[in-house]
Amino acid sequence: MRIRNPIIICLPLFFLFFMSIRLFSQDVDSLVLKHTDKHGKVNVDSMLAVGKQYLYSRPAKSFEITERAIAIAEEQKDQMQLASSYRSIGAIFTLINTDLDSSFHYLEKAEHAYRKLQTREATLGLGMVFHNYGTVKQIQGDYVKAIDYYIQASKIFDEVEDSQFSPYTLNNLATLYGLVGDAQKSEAYAHQCISLADKNGDEFMTATGRIILADALMTQEKYEEVLPLLHQILDYGKEQDDPYKIFLYHLNYGKYLMSYKKDYASALQEYEKAQQLATQVGDEWEIMRNDLALSEAYLMNEQYGKSQEAAAKALNTAKKLQAKDKQRESLWVLAHTNAHNRDFETAFQQLDSAYLLKDSVYAENNRQQMALLETEYQTEKKEIRINTLEKERVLYGIIFAVSLLGIIILLGALYLRQRAKKHLAQQQVIQLEKEKQLIATHAILEGEATERTRLARDLHDGLGGMLSAVKLNLFDMKKGGALLASEDVIQFNKVVDMLDSSINELRRVAHNMMPDSLSRYGLKVSLQDFCDSLSIVQFHFFGNDERLENTLEIMIYRSVHELVNNALKYAEAENINVQIVQQPDRVSLTVQDDGKGFDPTTPVKGTGLNNIRTRAESVGGSMNIFSEPGKGTEINVEFKI
Repeated sequence: MRIRNPIIICLPLFFLFFMSIRLFSQDVDSLVLKHTDKHGKVNVDSMLAVGKQYLYSRPAKSFEITERAIAIAEEQKDQMQLASSYRSIGAIFTLINTDLDSSFHYLEKAEHAYRKLQTREATLGLGMVFHNYGTVKQIQGDYVKAIDYYIQASKIFDEVEDSQFSPYTLNNLATLYGLVGDAQKSEAYAHQCISLADKNGDEFMTATGRIILADALMTQEKYEEVLPLLHQILDYGKEQDDPYKIFLYHLNYGKYLMSYKKDYASALQEYEKAQQLATQVGDEWEIMRNDLALSEAYLMNEQYGKSQEAAAKALNTAKKLQAKDKQRESLWVLAHTNAHNRDFETAFQQLDSAYLLKDSVYAENNRQQMALLETEYQTEKKEIRINTLEKERVLYGIIFAVSLLGIIILLGALYLRQRAKKHLAQQQVIQLEKEKQLIATHAILEGEATERTRLARDLHDGLGGMLSAVKLNLFDMKKGGALLASEDVIQFNKVVDMLDSSINELRRVAHNMMPDSLSRYGLKVSLQDFCDSLSIVQFHFFGNDERLENTLEIMIYRSVHELVNNALKYAEAENINVQIVQQPDRVSLTVQDDGKGFDPTTPVKGTGLNNIRTRAESVGGSMNIFSEPGKGTEINVEFKI
């Protein structure tokens, strides 16, 4: 199936410009006022819509409205409206005036205006401009350029994910590839057109795409797939009361019967039905195509007179439309009819003319094919170059990124190294400070232990001995018979009792400062004695009962003493539990009470707990306090051995 006259084809190709609106009768000035808002701005888009409505009924007025729209868009400095106005007047020059040079001029201006804008609407408008470039070139018969423009338009529509206008461009590509003899590409683009139009619910473009697809399939002799398409075209034509679609059904079904079924009689009936519809449509190109098909059918049915008449009619129209391939086909039929009528001279002349036209058409087709191949080659070459440049750009980008990342990593490593060195130096200083503090603490604790031992010994042996001697002397005085008044006897006895109390208190203080049992028997026995001296204190020992370093034993003993005294003095506890767990590498001390408890986060005023923590940390240990008001207290102290 060949497509009708290119000029007539292009009327539906500009469908994207012309949407239906109501008719207006006012002149241009009143139209401008009609579409001016209260701020004095004119809605150029609505004016263009009115101009499009007058395109076929009053083309002069349509042209005038569009020219005014351009002037207003320039005054308002609205690039989008200006681009739309240029595109619209380009359509008028194409469809009404057939001034293709002027059309191309205004389309180029529209392209330039759209490219200044960075919006989806502008990009979509740019795609429409390229679609219309293709339409102009198709009318001019430059199918290669037309295909190139349509492909660019299709890429732009894909870029903005448009589905409304893409089917029109895909349909035109399918048509053009059919015209240049590439039925496979024609079929592929027709399938895309149908698929997208079907998703949009665009029945018109779905049926149009099926017409092109049916032609491409018959060219490839894929007749089995044709018949369902033709029935769908017929159904659409009847539903929409579209005589042109019904005409195309009968024309193509006749071709199907002629080429595939070889049923020439039935094919002739279809062509005769199509003839009535072609006359009704009034399209010279389609009338010519059907006359040619009728002449071939009459010839195959041996109706030579009717065949000659139809072929002659088709030849006249083909000459008028400058359709060389149709002239050749008409001359071929006429040559056969004249040969049958034994007019061999006329038949030879017609056959010779047909071959000359065939050579001319063949040369033109070859030129188109070569140009198309060249375009495809240049396009592919351009895409390869673009891809190569893109890969190089990506590669350079990766190299730059890797280099930058390497520099950042190197600088980061240097920074981290420097910070680590600084941190290490700080840690070494802190460690030295800690070591100095530990040495000082050890020295203090050792000095404290030594001093406590000396004081306890001095108190016990020195002052304690002196007090005991005084007591003995007093008793000797009493035994010596010294006479004392009764009042003096009472006073004497009081002095002796106070002396006994002082001796006991002295011994207790000396014992607490350095229990004799601690130095003699070790930590377990001394703590057991201490806890047994207090009725509310329970003592438990677990682990290895081995002697520890003297300083550590004193440290643990003094910690227990301090914690028990705190529980007695501040917690008002009724029960205190002391537990020691001795392991090879550590000694754990736990003191629990059921006293009133306290908040461990509150700073402690006294120095007792802080001293215990300092003692534990001096040997690498730690202290943890668990307490809540009203719930008692548990203090865990760990000493490293």
